Amino acid sequence: MILSGKNLEFKKHNRSNPWIVMLLLFLCVMSFFLLKGVLTEQIVSPWKPTEFPTRDATSFALEAEAQFAAGNLSKAVDAYQAAAVLAPDNPEYIWKQGRALAYMTASQTTDAEKRDTLMETISILEDGLLKFTEDSNLYSVLALVYLWAADKDLIGADQVDTYMAIAEDHIRRAVDLGPRNALAYAFYSEILLQQANYERAEQMLRQALEYGVTSSEHLFDVYRVQGIVLESYGQYRSAIDAFNRALEYSPNMTFLQIRIGVNWRQLKEYTQALEMFSRAARINDQLGIKDPLPYLAIGNTYSQTGDFYAAGLNIKKALSINPYNADVYGRLGVNYYKARNYEAAIEALKCATSGCGAVDSCAVRECSDPGNPLIELTGLPLSGTSVVYYFTYVGALSYMHTDYNHYCDEAVKIAREIDAMYADDETVMGIVRQGEAICASYGIY
Repeated sequence: MILSGKNLEFKKHNRSNPWIVMLLLFLCVMSFFLLKGVLTEQIVSPWKPTEFPTRDATSFALEAEAQFAAGNLSKAVDAYQAAAVLAPDNPEYIWKQGRALAYMTASQTTDAEKRDTLMETISILEDGLLKFTEDSNLYSVLALVYLWAADKDLIGADQVDTYMAIAEDHIRRAVDLGPRNALAYAFYSEILLQQANYERAEQMLRQALEYGVTSSEHLFDVYRVQGIVLESYGQYRSAIDAFNRALEYSPNMTFLQIRIGVNWRQLKEYTQALEMFSRAARINDQLGIKDPLPYLAIGNTYSQTGDFYAAGLNIKKALSINPYNADVYGRLGVNYYKARNYEAAIEALKCATSGCGAVDSCAVRECSDPGNPLIELTGLPLSGTSVVYYFTYVGALSYMHTDYNHYCDEAVKIAREIDAMYADDETVMGIVRQGEAICASYGIY
């Protein structure tokens, strides 16, 4: 075969389509402007997270209700606060936040913690009243907070009457604004009980129970107050029933479970008491709440039955949960004292009253792990809640005095402080005078 090249055509003539060229130029220009917009953040990527939360107030409120029922009051407070920010025209989120904060103090063991929480709550609720001047629930919860704050150990003896008067003014206003508000009548009953006006307290409680039937939202609070009223009469089994009815609405409220356990303990039904305290501890573990109170309650129960070893184990567990709380050191010291372990009692009670350094606090906690925190403790000021640690310290020091350690010097000094505040309290001064007598036998006055 001879290839001559004739009739063979390899060249193809291509012509550009002007419309395609124009489209490509247009896309190039648009790409430039798009890139510039993205770089200057004038155009935001649809996959970029939103700058502000997209949840609405109702969502946070539902979370808060669930956390309240679950007994996680701290998270309930946070959720109510978020709801109040997103819906500033809804007073419900404010008073419910205040109520949850108030109930948090039932699980706080020191005066300083309770005072700080109650003052924060008062501030939140009073700010709410500036806007919602006729909300019965706001007045009701604020009245309760003032009632709980009306404690000389929290605010000073000179302010107690003032706080009680404010509580009564607010609760009367709450009843005027909500004549069928079960919450208002329940808290009014609690205020009257504190004033020893038992007949009117019962009357208000009956109305709270009547109106609460049509407003189940408040029945937790109503039954809680009913339990307190019955408990004050020494009707411990009936009080337990009332507290259990309250738990039907918030089943994981551990401070009420502890209250039930205390009532069982009053009846000397120690097995039931320990079960309630243990249940509270399990719930806290499940929720990740670091609360020493259930273990302290277990420790106190074992102490009452004379099992000081088991009591000490549980108080030490509480101490491991909150090693920064001087009150827990004091409780451990009292347990050692009851067990006649005066040397260990002195170490723990020193931390609770005078304060102690990192080495001493570590000795009380029996920490051998170098990873343990080095904790320096400030002692609790002398008050109605801490005086037991002070007079027990006097007793332990006097028992262990020698010419070498000079413990009576400290014992006599502390005894004078106690005498200056509690000279008329025979219960307090009993151990103090006994300690003074021992020190006097050594010639130390």
